[in-house]
Amino acid sequence: MVGREPALAQMQNWSRRAFGGERQVVFVTGEAGIGKTTLVEAFLQRVAGDPKIRVGQGQCLEQYGAGEAYLPALEAISRLCQEPGRERLVELLRRHAPTWLQQMPWLVGEADREGLQREVIGATRERMMREMAEALEALTSETPLVLVLEDLHWSDYSTLDLVSYLARRRKPARLLLVATYRPVEVTLSEHPLKGVKQELQAHRQCEELPLEYLSREAVGEYLTSRFTRHEFPAAFAALLHGRTEGNPFFLVNAVDYLQAEWSGGRRPSGPRRESRCWNSRG
Repeated sequence: MVGREPALAQMQNWSRRAFGGERQVVFVTGEAGIGKTTLVEAFLQRVAGDPKIRVGQGQCLEQYGAGEAYLPALEAISRLCQEPGRERLVELLRRHAPTWLQQMPWLVGEADREGLQREVIGATRERMMREMAEALEALTSETPLVLVLEDLHWSDYSTLDLVSYLARRRKPARLLLVATYRPVEVTLSEHPLKGVKQELQAHRQCEELPLEYLSREAVGEYLTSRFTRHEFPAAFAALLHGRTEGNPFFLVNAVDYLQAEWSGGRRPSGPRRESRCWNSRG
């Protein structure tokens, strides 16, 4: 979390607004390895200290061909239904979102499954979005909810429609929806997420938290926090920063490599080792 305290503070500020009844949709953006998941997990660790707050997490997956609609949202709701308070959540789904409950048959008995199947015949995508919005609003009237959808650059279009629909709803809800994605992936794949986010931003219906590379000073802080009694020369942090461009993933792997080489009695040298250690794109 070196260098990420301002971003974490901003996340907490949005959470306070959300838990006060002003729903918040936040996009955490940045390239691969820049620390989006790390930031979100650190934020969730702080939120987890309050037992009154529910947290649901879902993951988008890279799919080839037509993928399952609402996949990360279904995963998040399913995981919520495995936590304390399961009965109440299933009850809310049964009342407000039967089409969603029908997608998770393991949550109900056999008799209820047959009834659900009859009830949801002919259900449309629009109905599913409306039902989920109403279920989340009913849930958050009782307890705040943090809903995390990761890697939205791989999302199916139905999930994207749901995020947009939730952001546009005017009814108060103690809901913080956090979605992570890589802007480069969105651009290269011509994913509609970019246009959706821009439209929501134009109407002030979402926030964006773009993560930047770590500064040279932050790299120095990382070395000090990891090696509390180190005697590295002052230029070492600058060298690491220059070689890794401040990308946290590359930085950690470079330091891991150097530590392993020195602890094993081997000093990194030669073209092969130089390439393995410093090629930040390989």
